[in-house]
Amino acid sequence: MKLKIKNTTALFIGLFLMLCTVTALMAQQAPAGDKTDPAKEGKIQPDDTGWRIRDFQPYVKAIEELEKLNKEYSENLLKLSIDEYSTGLDILEDMENELVKIVEANKGKKNLNERWYWQEIDRKNQEQRQIAMKKYEAKMKSVTYFTKSINFLDQIQNVEVKKDPKFINFQARLFQAYVSSQYDLANMKPCIPILERYLTLSEKNKKDIWAYKYLASCYGYMEAVLAKYKHATEDQIMDYRNKKNKSMLQAVELKYGVDSPHYKHMQEVVQSNEKKSERINDFN
Repeated sequence: MKLKIKNTTALFIGLFLMLCTVTALMAQQAPAGDKTDPAKEGKIQPDDTGWRIRDFQPYVKAIEELEKLNKEYSENLLKLSIDEYSTGLDILEDMENELVKIVEANKGKKNLNERWYWQEIDRKNQEQRQIAMKKYEAKMKSVTYFTKSINFLDQIQNVEVKKDPKFINFQARLFQAYVSSQYDLANMKPCIPILERYLTLSEKNKKDIWAYKYLASCYGYMEAVLAKYKHATEDQIMDYRNKKNKSMLQAVELKYGVDSPHYKHMQEVVQSNEKKSERINDFN
C-alpha cells in the first residue's frame, strides 16, 4: 500500500514539472504582443499610465489652478481663441464682399420708372439703409466671437506662451478688431479697457496713433454721458476730460511732432476746453 502511494506521488510530481516546463517554453516562444491586453484589443483606451484621469475633477482648487499653468493647457486655449477670432473676421469679410456686390448691382440698374428727383433720393436712402443694416448685423455677430476669443486669451497663464512674440501680435490684432467693431456699433465704454491694455502690449503699440484716436473719442463720449448724468461727480467728469485731452495730444504728437503747428493748435484747443470747464465749475 505504501509503495502504491509513493508511486502515485512521484507520478504527480513528474506531471507537474512537465506542465511547468511546457508552459515556460510556450511563454518564451510567444511574441510580446500576444499578451491579452484589453486596451490593445480596442476595448478601452487608457492613458499613458494606469490612472483613469480623464474624468478627474480636483476637489482642491489649487490643483486645478496649477494645471492651468501648463504649456499644453495654454496652447489649447490659444487655439480656441484663434478659432473664435477667425470666425469673427470671416463674418466681416463676407459682409464686405456682399456690400461690394450690392453697390455694383445698384450702379448697373436703370431706374427708368423714376420721374421725380425725390424718387431718386428715396432709392439712394433705401440703399444706404440696407448697407447700414448689413454692417450692423455682421459687426454684432463678429463682436460676439471676438469677445469669446478675448475670454479664452485671458485664461492663458503659461509665461512661455504669453511672452511669445506671435502671441503678443495676435493679441494686438484681436484687440484692434474688437475695438473697431464695437466702436462702429457705438459701444464706446467696453472699448476703453481693451484700448488701455492694447497700449501696454509692446513699444510698437504705444506709438499707434489710431489707438489714441479711438481712446480720445471713447473718453470724450464718457465725459458727455457723465455730464448728463445727475449723480456723476465733477471729479469723474474731469477724469475722462483729462484723459481725452491727453490722448488727443498724444495722437497729434506722434503724427506731427511736438514742435509742429498742429500740436500747438491742439494745445490751444485743450487749454480752451479746460478753461471752459473751469468757468462752468465756478458758476456752479
